[in-house]
Amino acid sequence: MGVMESAVALRSTDADEVADVFQSFMRSLGHPVEVHYEFDPSTSQLTRHDVLVAPARDGWVHLRPHYVVPPEALAVEMTLRLGTLASAIMIYEDVLWSHHLVDRGTELDRHVNIPEYFGAGEYDESWLGDADVVAEAVGVDRAAIAPYFQQVSVRRARSRLRPPPKAHPDDQHHLVDGWVVTELWRRMGIHWPGGKDVLVRVPVGPDGTEVLAEWARS
Repeated sequence: MGVMESAVALRSTDADEVADVFQSFMRSLGHPVEVHYEFDPSTSQLTRHDVLVAPARDGWVHLRPHYVVPPEALAVEMTLRLGTLASAIMIYEDVLWSHHLVDRGTELDRHVNIPEYFGAGEYDESWLGDADVVAEAVGVDRAAIAPYFQQVSVRRARSRLRPPPKAHPDDQHHLVDGWVVTELWRRMGIHWPGGKDVLVRVPVGPDGTEVLAEWARS
């Protein structure tokens, strides 16, 4: 993995539809792309500029763009086009992680685990996260996800005297391990794709990645 990982989970039961909508979106940006359905990574080679769509599991479709494309911006666009809900996550340097909840183009909530990671003032109080909002929108038990919506100071994150805090004792990852956001996803009913998942591949290429990144920054 590079220094950053991004992903969007869209509430949908049809990965092909999600891929087609993404294809239409790329076309609207003046960069048409071809969708490769039922792509098997064991027989074909991926590139780092491929956008991958994993099959629906428990009502969610997983969309993974290149890491330079802000997942929350993509979630806004895709939920507008699909009329659905999305959870967008970012993992940086295996430590910092963020979560955005987006419903039909509107951000409902956002959270970051270490608000002082890049220095004071980078993340304001709007990044506290609200477990009640997420639990109600997704339809899960608040008690299961609320412990993830804790913010940790840089000093606490770097402490060697105290073990890193965990949301739940049986979690594999602690709250200053960026991959703990996949534990949050699991308790939200969202599957992180594995090696056996048959994917849909959208090879946008480096030019398409730049188009997406520029669109997100505009």
